[in-house]
Amino acid sequence: MPLEKAAPQVLFLPLGTPEAGVSLQGWLYESLRGTILGGRLPAGSRLPSTRAMAEHYGLARGTVQAAYQQLLSEGYLQARTGSGTRVSEVLPDPTLNAGYVRRKVVAKSEEQRVAPRTPWLSKLAEIEPIFSRRAAPGGLLPFFPHRGDIKAFPIDLWRKLHTQQLRSSRLSMLLDADPAGLPALREAIAGYLAIARGVQVSAQHIVVLGSVQQGLDICLRLLAPGDSQVWMEDPGYPGARQLMDISGVSRVDVPVDRCGLKVEEGLRLAPGARLAYVTPSRQAPLGGELSPARRLALLRWAAEQGSYIFEDDYDSEYRFIAKPIPALRSMAGAEQSVILAGTFSKLLFPSIRLAYLVLPEHLIEPFTRAAALMSRHANSLAQAVLADFIDEGHFDRHVRRMRKLYTSRAEAFAEAAHRHWQGLIEVPEIRAGMDIACRLLVGNEQDAFARLRAAGIDALPLASYCVAPRDPGLVMGFAPYEERAIDEAARAVARALRN
Repeated sequence: MPLEKAAPQVLFLPLGTPEAGVSLQGWLYESLRGTILGGRLPAGSRLPSTRAMAEHYGLARGTVQAAYQQLLSEGYLQARTGSGTRVSEVLPDPTLNAGYVRRKVVAKSEEQRVAPRTPWLSKLAEIEPIFSRRAAPGGLLPFFPHRGDIKAFPIDLWRKLHTQQLRSSRLSMLLDADPAGLPALREAIAGYLAIARGVQVSAQHIVVLGSVQQGLDICLRLLAPGDSQVWMEDPGYPGARQLMDISGVSRVDVPVDRCGLKVEEGLRLAPGARLAYVTPSRQAPLGGELSPARRLALLRWAAEQGSYIFEDDYDSEYRFIAKPIPALRSMAGAEQSVILAGTFSKLLFPSIRLAYLVLPEHLIEPFTRAAALMSRHANSLAQAVLADFIDEGHFDRHVRRMRKLYTSRAEAFAEAAHRHWQGLIEVPEIRAGMDIACRLLVGNEQDAFARLRAAGIDALPLASYCVAPRDPGLVMGFAPYEERAIDEAARAVARALRN
C-alpha cells in the first residue's frame, strides 16, 4: 500500500491590514478566502489553531473562530478531529478561482451605484456589535459584561415543560400564532409586572417580540419618521445608538450623571424631540437610577410635547440593596406616553429571544400590525413554555435565586478589587445588575483593553458607550463567574496593568 502523502503545513501568511470601515472578522474572512482562491493556501493545507492565529495577528479569539466558522460553513475549510482545520480538497464552486477578482470589482461598482440611494448601507458597514461574544469552551472570558450565569438555569425543568407542550394534543402550538403574542404569555407577563414592577396593565396592552432591539426599531419607524429628533443617553447602550444611526433619525446625545438622564439638557438641546430612550431603573452602563424629580420632568415633557419615552427595563430585577425600583411606566400619567420594554434574555438565557412591550392604548393596533409585517410572530413554542414557567411560580423562584447568587458574586468582585486593584481600578458600590462601570486609574482605555485581552480578560472600554469624552473606565461583568474565578481573574487584571 503506498504511503499517504503528507499534507503541506502552512503556518502564517501575510494578510495585509484591514481597510477602514471593515470589521476585523470580515477582514480575516476575506483575506483567508482570497489566499485559498489564489492558490497560496492549497488544498489540504493546515491552518493554525484559532488561539495561535489570534495571538499572531493580535485579534480576539472569538473573531478568529467566527471567521473560521464562516469558511467552514461555506465549504472552503474542513475540520476533522485530530487533524485540525484544513483547506477543503474540493472548493464549493470550481469556477470561483477564475471569477473571484471579477466579482469583487462588480460588487464594488454595484455598491457605488446603490449607496447614494441607500446611505444607511455605509452606516451599517461601520457598525460592529460589541455584545456578540461567542463563549469559549469553558464559558465567557472574565469579566465580559451583560451576561448572566446560564449554568444556574433549571434546564431539566425547562426541558420537562417543553416536552409537555409537544404532546400530540397540543400540536396546534406548531402553527402560526397571534402576532401580538400568545395570550397565555401576555396574561402571565401582566401578572408579573403588577407584582414585580408596579405596572397595572391588561394583557391587551402587551406585545411579545423577539428582542428589545426589535421593539425600539418599531418605535423609531412609527413614532420618529424622517429625521425626527430622538434623545439618547450618553453614555448609553450602544445597540440603541447604533439602531438610531441606521434608522435616519436625528440622534441627540443627552448627558447622564449619577442621577440618570439630565432632562434639563435634553430640553435645552432638543425640546421638540419625538422620542426619548432611557434606562431609568438602572442606567446602562453607569448603574444609577433616574431621580424622582427627573422622572416627573421627563413625564411632563412627554405630555406637553406629545412625545414618547422608550423605557428599557433591561435588568432592574437584580437590585441588591433594597427592593427593585418601580418602573417609570408605573407612575401616574405615564400610560399615554411611556413604552415599557423588558426582556427574558437577561433573566433566563440569551437564546430564548423573547421580549415584550407595554404600549399605550392608541399604539396597540399599529404596533401589532408592524410586528406582524416584520416578523409574523415570536417563537410560539418558546412562548408557551415560558407562560407555564411563569404561571407555575418557577420564574419568580429563579429570579430570587439568581438575585441572591449575583449579590454574592458582586460582593466577591468588590472584595477582589479591593485586594488586587489598589491604584489601578476604582470600583464603585455595586447596587444592582450584572456588571459595573469602573474607573481606570492607570494608562488609557485602549492600552488597558489591549493588555487585558492579551491576558485573557474580556472587559469593555467605557468609551464604547460614550459620545462625549469621559474619564477612562472599563465596564466589567461579574454575574457568570464563580467567586474563585473572580479572584483569579482579578489577579490576572492586576498583573496585566502593572506590567
